Amino acid sequence: MEKDVLEKYKMNSRAEAVAFLKSLWNETPQPCPLCNGKLDFLHKKAKKNNSDWKCTGCGERYDAIKLLNLLNEGFGR
Repeated sequence: MEKDVLEKYKMNSRAEAVAFLKSLWNETPQPCPLCNGKLDFLHKKAKKNNSDWKCTGCGERYDAIKLLNLLNEGFGR
């Protein structure tokens, strides 16, 4: 699963993916790895959550918890 996630989001290593996830949780998101677009909160009002992001360019949704779980599946965690 880790390899699939890295390929889908055009990342070269697990460390790069973890750095991307940390930027989301710190609310300082890196550009979208697919189109270099700006990432914005998926929910902007009462449900604002630093784990759910959406690219304003291509519309890709980034659920940080789900991505982390997919990365960890390859390690049996």
